[in-house]
Amino acid sequence: MQQEIRAVLADLPKVGDVAGTLPEDADLWSAGMDSLTSVQLMLRLEDHFGVEFPDEALTRDTFGSIRSLCGVLGGLLVERKAGAS
Repeated sequence: MQQEIRAVLADLPKVGDVAGTLPEDADLWSAGMDSLTSVQLMLRLEDHFGVEFPDEALTRDTFGSIRSLCGVLGGLLVERKAGAS
């Protein structure tokens, strides 16, 4: 999942140049992400993974690092799978 998130990040202008080299716990905001980029990232991740971020996940912390995105997306994918059963 981490590589998929990096691939999505790589397509974003503000963080694309560093997406492949950032440690998974690096602060994406310090790496150049801003509020518009976070919205673009959210929409692209939703499309890529076929999930929708709930309102309570729309926080600066969720979009703070690749690791935090993996955690939230992992939970959403488990919920989606459970709902499909």
